[in-house]
Amino acid sequence: IVAHLNLPSVKSSIDIKYTFYPDATTNIEFSFDPTGSGLGNLLRVGSMMTLPAGSEDVTWYGYGTETFNDRMTNGRMGVWSNTVSGMFFPYLKADDTGTMQEVKWVSVKNSKSENSVLITADSPLEMSALHFTPNDLQGADHPYKLKPRSETILSLNYGSMGTGSATCGQATLEKYRLKSNVKYSWSYTIVPISSSLTGKDISDTAAKLRSDGTSIQDKSQNKIVVPVTGSAQLKSTTDGNSVSGSVSIPQSDAIDKALSGNNSFTVEANFVPTGDPEFNMIASKGDHSFGLRTEKNTLYFFIYAGGEWRSVSCERSTSSDWIGKKHQIAGIYDAENNMLRIYCDGKMMAEKATGTTGGVATSGYNLTIGKCPETNRGSAADFYELRVYSKALSATELASQNTASPTYGPDDKCVQLWLDFDNIAENVEEPDEPDPPTPSLLGDANLDGKVTIADATAILQSIGNKDKYALSDEAKLNADCCNPGDGITASDALAIQKLDAGLITKLPDVSE
Repeated sequence: IVAHLNLPSVKSSIDIKYTFYPDATTNIEFSFDPTGSGLGNLLRVGSMMTLPAGSEDVTWYGYGTETFNDRMTNGRMGVWSNTVSGMFFPYLKADDTGTMQEVKWVSVKNSKSENSVLITADSPLEMSALHFTPNDLQGADHPYKLKPRSETILSLNYGSMGTGSATCGQATLEKYRLKSNVKYSWSYTIVPISSSLTGKDISDTAAKLRSDGTSIQDKSQNKIVVPVTGSAQLKSTTDGNSVSGSVSIPQSDAIDKALSGNNSFTVEANFVPTGDPEFNMIASKGDHSFGLRTEKNTLYFFIYAGGEWRSVSCERSTSSDWIGKKHQIAGIYDAENNMLRIYCDGKMMAEKATGTTGGVATSGYNLTIGKCPETNRGSAADFYELRVYSKALSATELASQNTASPTYGPDDKCVQLWLDFDNIAENVEEPDEPDPPTPSLLGDANLDGKVTIADATAILQSIGNKDKYALSDEAKLNADCCNPGDGITASDALAIQKLDAGLITKLPDVSE
C-alpha cells in the first residue's frame, strides 16, 4: 500500500481500511508534501491506526519512558511492555501522553485472541497507543472529562515538533521543528503474529522482516560488515549489484574520526538517479555533520562547522542527461586549505571557502547511504559504490578511482570505507562456544584439597583486600560456591561455615 498526500489545506488525511489475515504481510509507505501550503511549523507528521476493542497489551522496542525529540535524555532503549490504559498519564490539563521515540517495532495484542499485530519500522518511528484520539485530548480541559474509547488508537509517526520551553524560556529549537517546506516519507510493515510470542521472539521476527539476510564486506582496512536491512533492496543489474533505499554503515571509530574535526576527507559515490526529488540524499552523517545530495538541478555538499552550515553547490546537467545514467559524485572537505569542493564524473564543478577553522561537528549518527539519518530525507537512486577517504582527493586522483589502476586502492591507509555492493560477505559459521570452566573442588578457596573454615577466611580476606589476598582463577571458581555464577560474595563464606558446622550437607544448596 502506498499513500501519497499533498497538503492543500490545514486538515488533510487519507483513510485506509485494512483487515488482518494470518501470514499476510503488508508494507505501507507514506509520502507527505506540505510544500506550498503556506503553513509554518507542523505539530505532527504521521499516521493513526484504530485497532478493535480488546487490543490492550503493548510491547515495543524503543525508548521505554515518555519522550519527545528534544526530551530523550531520560529514555533508555530496550524491549518494554505496558497496557494501553497504563500508557496514559493524567496531566493536570488533558494533553498528549505516552509518546515513545526511536521505536523499531511495536506489537499490540488482545489476550483473548490467538493472533496479534506487529508493526516493524523501516526507520525508527514515534509511537503512542491510547484509548483517545488527539481530538479527544484537545477537547477536554481536564482528564476527568475524558471518556476512554474501547478501541485502541495506535499512532505511528514520522515525528512531532519538540516541546521547547516557551512558557518559561526558549521556544522549540530549530532542529526539533517540522517545517512545511520539506517533503516527508516514512514506512512500516504490518504482519500478524502469534499472541504467545515473547519480547525476544518478537525481536527475532522483526529482525527477519527488516532484513533479507545479505551483508556487504567493506574492502578497506577497517573490514566493516554492512547489513542490507530495512527499506534497502539489493538488486542485480548489467553494471553489477546495486542498492536502492538506504543503508546505514555500522558505527566505526575510524570513520567517525575521518568525518569530523579538522580532518580532510572525500566522500565518493557511484550511483544512478531514478528520480529527481527536492532532496535526493547520496550520503550523510546527519544534518549537523555533513551531507552530499542533489536538489533538482543542483549538486549540493555541506558541512556543519563553527555553529553554522557551510555549503558549496553548482548546477548539474539536465534531467535527460542525469536520470537513469550512472554518475560519480564526490564531496570534499579540504581542511588544510579551508575549502569545500564538489565533483561530478571526475571533474570539479565548484569550490568555496568554508569561512571557519572550526572543523566539522561530531555526530552520533551513523554514516548512511541514501538518507539523512537525522532528518530522514531519503533518496531516489540505485547505489553501486561508496568510498570514504581521509584526505582531499585531487581531480586526477578522483578520476582514477573508477579505473583498473586507482591511485588509492582498497588497502591504502587513507581509504576508510570501500563499499562495493558486488562484494557480498560470506556467511561464516561462528565457532562453538567453549565449555565454561568448572571448579576443581567447590568451596576450596585456598586450594589445599579440602573444604574447611580456612576457605571461608580466605574468601573474606579476598573480599576485604583483593590486592593483598588475591585469589587465582582456579581459586575464584572454587570460592564461588553459593549460587555459582554470581561472583564471590560473603554468602560463599557463610555457606562454607555452615558446611563446616554441619548445618548443611552440600554446596551450593544452602536453602535448607
